[in-house]
Amino acid sequence: WFNAPFATTGEKVELNEEETILIIRRLHKVLRPFLLRRLKKEVESQLPDKVEYIVKCDMSGLQRVLYRHMQSKGVLLTDGSEKGKQGKGGAKALMNTIVQLRKLCNHPFMFQHIEEKYCDHIGSQNGVVSGPDLYRVSGKFELLDRILPKLKNTNHRVLLFCQMTQLMTIMEDYLGWRGFTYLRLDGTTKAEDRGDLLKKFNSPGSDFFIFLLSTRAGGLGLNLQAADTVVIFDSDWNPHQDLQAQDRAHRIGQQNEVRVLRLMTVNSVEERILAAARYKLNMDEKVIQAGMFDQKSTGSERQQFL
Repeated sequence: WFNAPFATTGEKVELNEEETILIIRRLHKVLRPFLLRRLKKEVESQLPDKVEYIVKCDMSGLQRVLYRHMQSKGVLLTDGSEKGKQGKGGAKALMNTIVQLRKLCNHPFMFQHIEEKYCDHIGSQNGVVSGPDLYRVSGKFELLDRILPKLKNTNHRVLLFCQMTQLMTIMEDYLGWRGFTYLRLDGTTKAEDRGDLLKKFNSPGSDFFIFLLSTRAGGLGLNLQAADTVVIFDSDWNPHQDLQAQDRAHRIGQQNEVRVLRLMTVNSVEERILAAARYKLNMDEKVIQAGMFDQKSTGSERQQFL
C-alpha cells in the first residue's frame, strides 16, 4: 500500500528521494493516532550526555589463523577436515558459521578443544589457561586489559555487557586473576537474587568495580546509574538491545557523563553486524523519530528532519 503509486508488475523499484519521503509521510500519517513517545531528555533536561566510542580491536595471531580457516573451510583448524566431508571431522563441522565466527572474535577458548590443545602447547598441567595467556590469545581481552586498570585507577565503575554466558565465564576467570571485584547477572540469576545484586552495586561506598551482565537478561529494567562507563563487548544484531543496555547507566539519577565503549574486531563478521545495526537505526530515524510522535512538533519540523 505504501509504494502503490510506484509499483510495477511485481518488480522491485528503486525510489528516488522525493518518492521515499512521500512513502514515509504516508506511514507517519497511519502511525500518528496510535503512537506517542516521551523521551528522557523531555523529562529530565539536566541529564548528562552519553558519548559512544567504537573501539577497534585486532585479532591475536591464534584468532587470525582460526578465523581464516573457519571462514574458508567451515570447520575449526583441529584435524584438517573440510566442510561436507564425512568421518572424524564431521562433529567439528559448523552448523551456523556466523555464530562460530562471532565466538572466535570474542575468545578462541569458547571452543573447548582449542583450549585443550593450547594447554598441551604451553604444558599446562591442570588443563586450564590462566594469567597472561588467558587474555593475550584474544584481541578484545588484550585491549580490555589496558582499559580496565585505567578506569579503576580513575574511580570509574563499569557495566560490561556480553551476548554469551560462556564468554562471561571466561571473563570471570580473567577478572578474578586481575583481582577486579565484580558481580554477575545473566538469564540463570534468580529473580530474588537480582535485587540483592543491584543493592550491592548501587549502595554508597560499594567496592564492586564491574557489573558483568548478559545483554538480554541485564539490558532491561535495571537501575545501575552508579556506573558511568558501559562496555559492549560484542554487539547485538538488534541495535535496540544494545541501546537498552546502555540506558541501564544513562538514566534519570545519573550525575556523570556516560561513556560507552563498543568493542569491534576489525576485518571480521562484527563489521557486518555493526553495519546492519546502523542500517536498522537509520530506518528507525526515518520511520519513528522523523515522525516526532510527541504531540508538540509541527509539520515543518518533521519535514526538516526528513
